[in-house]
Amino acid sequence: MGHVSPPEGSSAEAAARPGLPLGLPTYLAALQARFGVTPAMVKGAGWSIGGTASGAVASFVVQIILARALEATRYGVYSYLLAWVNVAVLVGKLEFDTAAIRFVAAYDGQRQDGLLRGFWQYGWRVVSRTATGIALLAGLAAWLLRRHLHPGMEGGIWAASALVPLSALLLFSSSTLQGFRRVPQAQLPSQLLRPVLFGIGIVVVGGLGLELSAGGAVGLNTAATAVALGVSLFLLNRAAPDSAVAATPAFDTTGWMRAVRSFLVISAAQLVLSQQSDILVVGTVLSPRDAGLYSAASQLSGLIMLGAQAVIFVVLPMVADLYARGRRAELQSIVVRTVQGCALISVPAVAVLLIGGRVVLHAYGSAFVDAYPILAVLTSGTLVGATSRMVVGTALLNLALTITLTPLFGAVGAAVATVTAGLTRVGLLSWYAQRYVGVAVRPYFAAAPRAAEGG
Repeated sequence: MGHVSPPEGSSAEAAARPGLPLGLPTYLAALQARFGVTPAMVKGAGWSIGGTASGAVASFVVQIILARALEATRYGVYSYLLAWVNVAVLVGKLEFDTAAIRFVAAYDGQRQDGLLRGFWQYGWRVVSRTATGIALLAGLAAWLLRRHLHPGMEGGIWAASALVPLSALLLFSSSTLQGFRRVPQAQLPSQLLRPVLFGIGIVVVGGLGLELSAGGAVGLNTAATAVALGVSLFLLNRAAPDSAVAATPAFDTTGWMRAVRSFLVISAAQLVLSQQSDILVVGTVLSPRDAGLYSAASQLSGLIMLGAQAVIFVVLPMVADLYARGRRAELQSIVVRTVQGCALISVPAVAVLLIGGRVVLHAYGSAFVDAYPILAVLTSGTLVGATSRMVVGTALLNLALTITLTPLFGAVGAAVATVTAGLTRVGLLSWYAQRYVGVAVRPYFAAAPRAAEGG
């Protein structure tokens, strides 16, 4: 395995063997020490993976309930409105949520209370004002152009506008809690409470015998987000150190804005690569029904990556540590094992969706079975993290292909564009890792070169 072992025949070696049940805790402790993984990191990873999984299940169930309540066309209108909300949130939050994880953790760890309070105040002010301004402008423009929008969309314009600042502030508050290393508190409001409240609202409306419109669904989402934001702020108030609350704010606006600019470029490119941009193109070029079908297919294909993302989340600190220490052989080994682990989780999920995709789509409603060709295309592609230049390049490729292929081949063309851009990025990343890090991203160990005969 490449790790340093005690002398042969020692009791320590026997205790460290993973095959011996009594030595398992010792073996795990040795692995933690070897890779620099602390118990706190393991606990945080466990909470993060559990919270993400719980939130994904809750969101998935709620989307099925919503799709059955709205049916394909109204669900498409809802998805189209939400896609625009996500774009507005991206611009409105200015990536201060991403910056919060970095700066809050650093200031809290270094006991720089003034800068900690200053960053939180400045970030809250910038995000709230920017997101509100963008929401008002977008809402006003949509209201003026409402006669040119798809039928049923005008009813959700102002609810969608209210959702923008609430969502942006919820992301900022959650990231601040994450910076304080409060992983469960950071995830509970946004990933679990919000979808659960949204689902309860949908069920209550249906129980009252009322027909839910796309605009009404956006309104319920907005109400759930407002409650989740209130809970997040309450948890944040409890998590903030008393010394930071009492400190005089200090501001490093130049450094903060420099950081968020680089984050914003990467995030914008990631949004273009995501299915959100596809939903916007499909909904604009084709119809709300097509947008609804695409939204359902993209949600299902997104489930494939959840297990792989959990594996990568746990492995990343080990990769960073091995790279920093120049241990290329062990780094190559862990990369291969990570690829194998991701494949072990993802390949069965892909097979299930390809074989039983129509059955799963039927859970959304009988009309959503028509989304199977889109689902089949999307499940063939995977999305991975990348450097900013590669993300931007493949994002532009995705946008160009989507605009070109959607009018020609419909929603399937948009799916092909996303997969093509994603595979292009995978190729670029593999080349980048091989050239600059000296590690080959592959699912197998390369055979050692044979010695020359007679050597």
